[in-house]
Amino acid sequence: MVVNNTAQRLLASLGLSEYEARAYTALIAIQPASAYELARQAGMPTSKIYEILHRLTEKGMAIPVEETDARGRRFAALDPEDFLAQRKQEMTETAALLAPMLKNLAPPGQVGQIWPIGARADVIGRARQLVAKARERILVSLWPEELAELEPGLAAAVAKKVKVAVVHFGKPKHVVGVTFHHPVERAIQREKGGRGFALVADGQQAMMATFLDSGGVEGAWSRNQAFVGATEDYIRHDIYITKVTTLMGGAMRKKFGENYERLRDVFLPAGEV
Repeated sequence: MVVNNTAQRLLASLGLSEYEARAYTALIAIQPASAYELARQAGMPTSKIYEILHRLTEKGMAIPVEETDARGRRFAALDPEDFLAQRKQEMTETAALLAPMLKNLAPPGQVGQIWPIGARADVIGRARQLVAKARERILVSLWPEELAELEPGLAAAVAKKVKVAVVHFGKPKHVVGVTFHHPVERAIQREKGGRGFALVADGQQAMMATFLDSGGVEGAWSRNQAFVGATEDYIRHDIYITKVTTLMGGAMRKKFGENYERLRDVFLPAGEV
């Protein structure tokens, strides 16, 4: 029953009414079935079942079968794989038509909004979308936990000849694209109170987030070019620093401290280092 309830909620998200979702899942389980049998299986009043069957038949999700008996005509359900493939095709075609229409509604030169993101699943989901859509370049700064989630998409991007640069906090077990190991990851985590995350795709969209040690998430995504530019500059700056510390790590630690604390102290004048 839990599986059925979950399936019904997901079907409702595809545009079916509660009764349509209940009737369709019930019909899959007991097909072929009469209207009476279906109403009983779905826990619906018989006064409603004929209307619901009519609607499912119009949508091609229920099919009247030829054989009849004392209980009347019986019905079978459209195979779930066929239904989902059909709905996916419909949504793809609708999105392709709708996208330019909605885009044309925005005034020319409108500044993009900065949208807050407050859940880990939403951060990862949006990041995966940006990675999948990228056509030219991806810059990303992340920790092992987030790399594990994004690695398949990043590898697929590299396979499509998308340039990928990764700043990785902690020594990476796997290298994707051009990977740079940030030299003072734990000091950065203590300062931020969590794991930082930043991603820019094609210089058009960007997101930043902090996965707080306390368990919360603070993040944002935008097409706003000021936000995108600042995020890209942030990642590029870390890459520049990482290149320098890789080549001159010993001398720099001697000059700036083991964790480069005198380098990172922006209020310490260069002459006092």
